[in-house]
Amino acid sequence: MNASPSITPLSVGQLAALSNALGPVVDSAGSSRFLGQLFDCVKQFVDCDSLHLQRARVTPRDTRARRIEWIGSYAPDHENLQRTMEKYFGSFADRDPLNDRVSDAPHGELIHRSAQTIEDTELRCLIYDVANIHDECVVVRPSNGIAYSLSVCRARRLPAFSLYELSVLKHLGQVLLPLAELHTRMVGVPLDDNVNKIAPADVLQAYLTRRSILLSSRETSVCSAFVKGMTTVSIAQAMGVKESTVETYAKRAFAKLGVSSRRELLSLVHGHEATTAA
Repeated sequence: MNASPSITPLSVGQLAALSNALGPVVDSAGSSRFLGQLFDCVKQFVDCDSLHLQRARVTPRDTRARRIEWIGSYAPDHENLQRTMEKYFGSFADRDPLNDRVSDAPHGELIHRSAQTIEDTELRCLIYDVANIHDECVVVRPSNGIAYSLSVCRARRLPAFSLYELSVLKHLGQVLLPLAELHTRMVGVPLDDNVNKIAPADVLQAYLTRRSILLSSRETSVCSAFVKGMTTVSIAQAMGVKESTVETYAKRAFAKLGVSSRRELLSLVHGHEATTAA
């Protein structure tokens, strides 16, 4: 008779801590609360000051074919973070060697980078120094030809990540990155094959976070689809619901946002985008 496989026992307290940390992240997938819940979850295991999600096509070391997209970021000072990330994706994402490693990762990988080791002085000064970031840990997980990455950063108030903390983040990322992929699919943002860009969903996310507006996952999906220019018919087909159901979600979301039409939504969100980028 074969022996039972070896199982590492976990205490009830450990299981409770894990479920309490991950539960809100799972529940918020597809909604405007996701990034904040993700940040809170990570901080329960490893202290940090900001986190970032992005994805990129996995390419055979061909930077011309590399396409990077910012899914979103979170920090207590979200407005300044938003401006910094817009600057990064506008001027530095293409030339940052870290993104070569992310795009080329054939399997899950952990990358640890100190700001002091960044040879690009402009990148270091205008992105890392401005945000007061000195240490960064990036966990990468390829999925169906796309590399999803979670970057966790520390400001100078905290020491560099220890080997134990890096190990925790590596294992935690293998759970959180599939949730990030699920969140992105629920929001409904396809990866653009032509340009590096800030995802339209994040423009909406920035506005919702700034105004502390909470939409349901379905309301967020509909509004995000509107921001991308999708029609009510195409949204209904993508969500597998009736057009009237999409209109109901839109009506509820518009009431929370204080708008009465899709045009007003676009004006509201893109007006905020122009303000934060200025």
